[in-house]
Amino acid sequence: MAITRFAFMHCTAVVAVMVMGGVNAQQSHFDVEQRGQSAAYQPDSLEGVGIDEKLEAQVPGDMVFTDSAGKRVRLGDLFDGERPVILTMNYASCPQLCGLQLNGFVKTLENMEDWTPGNQFRVVTISLDPNETAERSADFRNALLSNYGRREQVLGGWSFLRGSEEDIRHLADVVGFRYNFVEETGQYAHTAALMLLDPQGRVARYLYGIDFKPSTLRLSLSETADSKFVSTIDALILRCFMYDAASGSFVADAWNLTRYVLSFLALFFFAFLAWLFRLERKTRKAKVA
Repeated sequence: MAITRFAFMHCTAVVAVMVMGGVNAQQSHFDVEQRGQSAAYQPDSLEGVGIDEKLEAQVPGDMVFTDSAGKRVRLGDLFDGERPVILTMNYASCPQLCGLQLNGFVKTLENMEDWTPGNQFRVVTISLDPNETAERSADFRNALLSNYGRREQVLGGWSFLRGSEEDIRHLADVVGFRYNFVEETGQYAHTAALMLLDPQGRVARYLYGIDFKPSTLRLSLSETADSKFVSTIDALILRCFMYDAASGSFVADAWNLTRYVLSFLALFFFAFLAWLFRLERKTRKAKVA
């Protein structure tokens, strides 16, 4: 039984080390994305501009907008109960920020090889400019998607919509997107953010900035998408990592990691002891013989 006692003490020590490691794992990031620091000085045009996070807010499905082809689109028809929707609020004549944000978004989509708009999720871009023409909207859409390698696949999965000032403002208020029209320049002051809506049209998450990590975006979508769109690996990752709004990334969930590690080690531990007992029994029989 000396071998068995030694094995028990050794495995106990390993379990203790893994528990400590699991607790410390909450400090390790699966994916890191730092938010930019806001400037100390803000001009009057930026007064009130920003995001009020309204998680679980329901997007009104009865609102009607017009797409870049001139077709009327009911917002609720874009939600099928299975695929999440990424909502962006931009406009075609934006001098800089919209292009930076959406080009960065397209770059992220390029690196999400297994996830394509129209397949596992949809994208909806609402123009902030109620005077935007169908031609201008179509040109903006074509120029943006020309940088996307799977352009033909995404055409039906990314809608560029226009609406009245009242409807745009109402939708923006629902999701907490605050923006201003600057009369001096004829431009809109706004922030850069993606709003993730679940398959039922409820706000699930906000991702900020102009550069989005493919892993963060994919896992954020996986949290709300129907299970048939989520890979086994992503499902396992989501059990061990959770989204940290402060860092805008997924971090290790210490409790779940510890629980799964201990469960695995317990199975291994008892299997190892059973093997030792069988080995020792065979050794005894061999000595007697």
